[in-house]
Amino acid sequence: MQISDLIYIGHLWEFVAAFLAGINYKKFKGSKEKYFLHFLWFTLVIDLIGDVLGDFYEVENYFIYNLYMLVSFPFFYYWYFSILKKRTHKTYVVILSSVFLIAAFWNLIVQSWEVYHKYTFVTGALFTLTCAIFHFWQLLNSDEILEVKYKLSFWISTGLLLFNMGMIPFMLLSEYFDFSTNAYYFFVIIGLNLILYGCYSLGFLWVKEKYNRS
Repeated sequence: MQISDLIYIGHLWEFVAAFLAGINYKKFKGSKEKYFLHFLWFTLVIDLIGDVLGDFYEVENYFIYNLYMLVSFPFFYYWYFSILKKRTHKTYVVILSSVFLIAAFWNLIVQSWEVYHKYTFVTGALFTLTCAIFHFWQLLNSDEILEVKYKLSFWISTGLLLFNMGMIPFMLLSEYFDFSTNAYYFFVIIGLNLILYGCYSLGFLWVKEKYNRS
């Protein structure tokens, strides 16, 4: 077993989160988070396809993840737009979404598809962090702050915040260091995915229907 094979452990955590989302779906199917069930399964399928193409067919698979960013980040922006109540925050989300899409499509045109578009990821991640902060501000000023652990949006935002806070400097540093041949690369990726999908899983376990309605 090679060290690179450890990355498949992350897929197990993706599956656990998607599975828990499925068995607890009735508790949040009336909320804006209902589409996360489908999104998690979509993410798992994309990751598995990418790994199979890269590991078994030796096909350069970065194009899959570059295209995935065009789906995943707008999905988060749309979700945040739907749950944020302050008009100013919604306006910022629209602006950030537009800037991201312009930057991402520009990278697809001018940068080779055979490399990972790390600056597209960094841009998307920074904007997601901003949206998460807006959401935390909203929760802190709501009547449900004492029951926040039962709100699925809180756990999703927590996972996105912690994951992207770790991934952004990691991506920027990869410009100067080749992490792909280093065991630490895989442990960092696995650890950040554990945090992300661990938060998702806690949310699906703790979720209560009366705190998760549109």
